Amino acid sequence: MAASSLLRSLTRHARGASAYHRHQPWSPFSTTAAAAGAGARRDEESKGFPGLGPTAKGEKARVVVLGTGWAGSRLMKDLDTGGYDVVCVAPRNHMVFTPLLASTCVGTLEFRSVAEPLARIQPAVSKSPGSYFLLARCTGVDPDAHMIDCETVTDGEKDTLEPWKFKVAYDKLVFACGAEASTFGIHGVTEHAIFLREVHHAQEIRRRLLLNLMLSDVPGLSEEEKRRLLHCVVVGGGPTGVEFSGELSDFIIRDVKQRYSHVKDYIHVTLIESGVRLVQGIVKDVQPNKLILDNGEEVPYGLLVWSTGVGASPFVKSLRFPKSPGGRIGIDEWLRVPSVRDVYAIGDCSGFLESTGKDVLPALAQVAERQGKYLASQLNRVIKAGGGHADSEAEADPGPPFVYKHLGSMATVGRYKALVDLRQSKVR
Repeated sequence: MAASSLLRSLTRHARGASAYHRHQPWSPFSTTAAAAGAGARRDEESKGFPGLGPTAKGEKARVVVLGTGWAGSRLMKDLDTGGYDVVCVAPRNHMVFTPLLASTCVGTLEFRSVAEPLARIQPAVSKSPGSYFLLARCTGVDPDAHMIDCETVTDGEKDTLEPWKFKVAYDKLVFACGAEASTFGIHGVTEHAIFLREVHHAQEIRRRLLLNLMLSDVPGLSEEEKRRLLHCVVVGGGPTGVEFSGELSDFIIRDVKQRYSHVKDYIHVTLIESGVRLVQGIVKDVQPNKLILDNGEEVPYGLLVWSTGVGASPFVKSLRFPKSPGGRIGIDEWLRVPSVRDVYAIGDCSGFLESTGKDVLPALAQVAERQGKYLASQLNRVIKAGGGHADSEAEADPGPPFVYKHLGSMATVGRYKALVDLRQSKVR
């Protein structure tokens, strides 16, 4: 039922359905007369741009969510699917429980334990006729037409399947696309370091770690090369870097010394942080087998994990919305993008505008999760008041603004120990 409905929606413009022209000509970026719109429509059709058109009168309002992280997943979980169709556009079909990713790198947990399919979080995307998960990335937004441009994600299939473009109309649009690892423009980081933000990152770390352990047992390696191969370097002294270092320490003590006894004295872990005296310094350059610090010191490595925090993605930077400090999408106290209608932003991609007088919240899971929960309640309030559709005049009272109170932080350091901060924080 859902597949046939999707096919009907994707081909609606080809049949000339009147619902597709409810607000504007078919071409979603056209603001000219109908005649010019018809020409643009023919041009778009010739380029093969299918799409999900605007919702018609009597249909459910459509909420389009960009992302399946903590914020987007919690939002979709709590949305009232009796009043909304949910369309999720994201490059992955699951949520990742990021605090436990470090444990999967060394086998403490299996990868399937930290990934939850979106269809379990919000079953409507696989069952409801008007709700879908679309494996794609948003590449552009036209707020006036209530339309987004998308391109499919075909990673690993580029030789046999070329990506294609399509458009999705929305009644409410929610940016929950997260952030990207910060490299600070340092040469070689993207090419040679491994980040720890996705399941495939953890899989690559485990593969590289085990490969280096096995290769170091093979005759023919010099002592120097063996030490380099088994040197694990972690850049960044935040929670992720500390937790991963702790997991590696446990792995060395409990597993390496038993299973790789011939090389147990060669493996070691170095944590590099600009303010921590483990190896104090700032990375200036990353090369295939070593990195260079600001004092000229060379640090050889066999495995390099980069965990220096996150920043706004190129896609977020490209959006023509007002930005908060740090380059995130600017929002007001109700998580709305105030410069346009029917657009919201939550999670790591969003931040309070300076005009609100609020500080930009940290890029933490608990912030994103609570923003998703709050926005779901706001959108459910809107649909009950009859204001769910695009440009609806029947807007609900926004109610109380979003308030965040930090509940504390914890970072495991290995050997069943952890650092916990439960100090009371200010309400923000």
